Amino acid sequence: MIETRRLFIRKFELKDFKQLYILDSNPLVHKYLYNSPMKSYVEAKEYIQAQLTQHKNHGVGRLAVLDKKNNFIGWAGLKFNNSMINNKTNFYDLGYRLDPNQWGRGIATEASIAILNYYKNFKNICGIASVENLASNKVLIKSGLVFVNKFIDPINGKFDNWYEFN
Repeated sequence: MIETRRLFIRKFELKDFKQLYILDSNPLVHKYLYNSPMKSYVEAKEYIQAQLTQHKNHGVGRLAVLDKKNNFIGWAGLKFNNSMINNKTNFYDLGYRLDPNQWGRGIATEASIAILNYYKNFKNICGIASVENLASNKVLIKSGLVFVNKFIDPINGKFDNWYEFN
């Protein structure tokens, strides 16, 4: 478990599926993603299992983010990506999603910095954010990533910004 001033960050547990579903079925959370919110508890359970598999196979995965009262408020973490994106493959993608009630409080930045510190020996850490998502772009910059370029997302055809952690 990673602990910060306001957060507990830990591996997902299967019991997190209901809270994950509530978060990831919210269309507002998906506004700058692919507009494909989760549709079922089964999908949430599959996502959790995929993260646990990521941890087993690559030593990283998305992590549950809880407040100090142990309430699930979102997720953050690294994910190994072997798909070709922006002419790069085999990198670790820093990502995060939070309950909209937590937005604007610096939680994504706090979690991201803690995760980057925890995995400080990892190389090829990148971040991707929709050009339109100003808040997410700020999180990546405040977390220590550096803007590299703008590219077209192959899935939705929209512009995303690419960041790298040095």
